[in-house]
Amino acid sequence: MVPSGVHADTLNKVVLRVNDQISTLYDYNRRREDFVRDLSRREMDGEERSRVLSQAPEIVFKDMFQDLLLESRAHQLAIEVTDAQLAAALAQMRQNFGIKTDEEFQAALAQSGMTEVQIREQIKGQLRVREVMDREVRTRVKVDEEDLRRYYRKNVEQFRLPEQFHLKEVVVLDEGGLPTPAERNALAAQIHQAVVGGKPLAEAAAEDQKKGHTSAEIDLGWVSSGDLDPALQAAAWKLKPGQVSEPVTGRGGIHLLVAAEHRDSRIPPFSEVQSVIQSREQDRVYNQEVTKYMAELEQKSLVVVDPPTEAAGFRRLLSKPEPTEPQIPELTPPSALSAPAAAPKAGKGKTAPPAVKPGTEPVKPATSEAGTPQPAVQPPPPAAPVP
Repeated sequence: MVPSGVHADTLNKVVLRVNDQISTLYDYNRRREDFVRDLSRREMDGEERSRVLSQAPEIVFKDMFQDLLLESRAHQLAIEVTDAQLAAALAQMRQNFGIKTDEEFQAALAQSGMTEVQIREQIKGQLRVREVMDREVRTRVKVDEEDLRRYYRKNVEQFRLPEQFHLKEVVVLDEGGLPTPAERNALAAQIHQAVVGGKPLAEAAAEDQKKGHTSAEIDLGWVSSGDLDPALQAAAWKLKPGQVSEPVTGRGGIHLLVAAEHRDSRIPPFSEVQSVIQSREQDRVYNQEVTKYMAELEQKSLVVVDPPTEAAGFRRLLSKPEPTEPQIPELTPPSALSAPAAAPKAGKGKTAPPAVKPGTEPVKPATSEAGTPQPAVQPPPPAAPVP
């Protein structure tokens, strides 16, 4: 939307030129609007959101500047994206978002405020950038084994694994058909006694599980300190392999835990963590090379900048790159627009609430600093599929 009183010649003003590539004030305003809209959909606290919003003009202009440097270089290298590459990238994107039909794809585009033409052009640009970076930056990354071993020796405590228990449990269900706490406590004591007497946990609870009084045996896997609710952890951390805990009241009912295995805290040998260190070091070196490369591109390019006043300080962000692979634009699958169905109540043929605390699932990769949209300045790791 054009602000009142703003003339077309003002919007057509060139605010950035890199060789034969230009961006106008209109381009900048549109990207800033997209940035703010994207930021509004991200989960972050109000203070952080306000901080990022205050930097939005500089972030947007910095990203636009880096994009033009890379687009110009792609043009110089005559990099083109074939129809087959574009089709493969689109198909992979649809698969990643669980989009199965053209109707769902169009609905996702509409929800994300994009057209099919726009997303195709964005993907083509990002694929060209990836090719530039693969050719001219990825080849600079050299990390030998001695570097990795040196890192391991210097940071060995970072790799320490905590004490862990492999736990299984059965839950006498609060809503499993036994009406009184006394009956549920009696059943939990009965199962406990059977396991102490040598019966496997699943077998000890089998008949009552069929009646819906208990859950089936639940394999909690390997858990560390802090993964369980406090009362359950206190009970579990007293166990030796093969032992069963006393009945513990928790979410969903009365829990009986069995320790299948135990691991002491340990530092894994270099061979077990070599791939992790290699990935970490390659990322570190790559990030350094990205910063150098972008500076080199600017030195070799004809650059004219005339940013809006609010974006005049964009260069201070160039020394703090957010090195990430180019991101295919996010879509909102239609299935994500409706609320998920409520979980069924535990009972016959149903499972109990897990003993593991909510939020202790495997950590997802972090977004860029402050959760801001990612600049397209880094390719994926070698051999990674195009998203």
